[in-house]
Amino acid sequence: MSYDCLEVIRIAKAEEGYLEKLSLKNLDSKTANAGAGNYTKYWRDLKPNMQGQPYCDGFVDWCFIKAYGEKVADKLLCGGSRSYYTPTSAGFFKKAGRWHDKNPKQGDVIYFKNATRICHTGIVTDVDARYVYTCEGNTSGANALIPNGGGVCCKKYPLTYASIAGYGRPDYGVASVQEYPKWVKSEGAWYYRVSEGKNAHGWMDIKEGASEYKHRYYFDGKGKMVTGWRAVDGKMYYFQPDGSNIGQLYRSDERGAQSIWFFT
Repeated sequence: MSYDCLEVIRIAKAEEGYLEKLSLKNLDSKTANAGAGNYTKYWRDLKPNMQGQPYCDGFVDWCFIKAYGEKVADKLLCGGSRSYYTPTSAGFFKKAGRWHDKNPKQGDVIYFKNATRICHTGIVTDVDARYVYTCEGNTSGANALIPNGGGVCCKKYPLTYASIAGYGRPDYGVASVQEYPKWVKSEGAWYYRVSEGKNAHGWMDIKEGASEYKHRYYFDGKGKMVTGWRAVDGKMYYFQPDGSNIGQLYRSDERGAQSIWFFT
């Protein structure tokens, strides 16, 4: 297993619990404005005119592009980083000779089928002797094939699960030639390397996906990405597990009631 494989898995798993939206409001919040509209930040960042459409394939593309940048992501997905349609994206892997009917590996792209075609996809986060573990967009938490569900979930399936069509296997070796800037993990911490030997410090607005939309991060004096609560210039901010600061935090009490905190 390569470091680069862990990078896309980290990004995918950080999205667990994201709920699709009823409208174009609160796209960055995991839980606000939840509804069955298929409106997500993934389509906003990748292809805004796809809002309202199923997004399982878009979620996979978004994770790879965020992890490696658009150029390298397209190589990893065998040219399919902009396909958005599961039979088409699976076809790119097949054409490149990187399709496997069984024996999944961590970092593979898993594809599911219904009675007529490939219909759903996700990222393989782990594999053991009995199960394949995934992170999927546009699904639900049940450990069964749920295409066009309500959010991002981490799931598991028996390796013999009949609805698994196969696996696309990215060649993670191509990620080693990624140009700067790029994310780098060292001793359990994340850094954003802007050039050879130089990491970002302080506030940094980083482009997400292939759009011009950016998320705001904060890097400490050693260049380490900050998560959780942090005082910056006398103000308190909350940074999500993936490091991004979205300007608001939803917090639930023991009964599940939510309150909203705003930050400037």
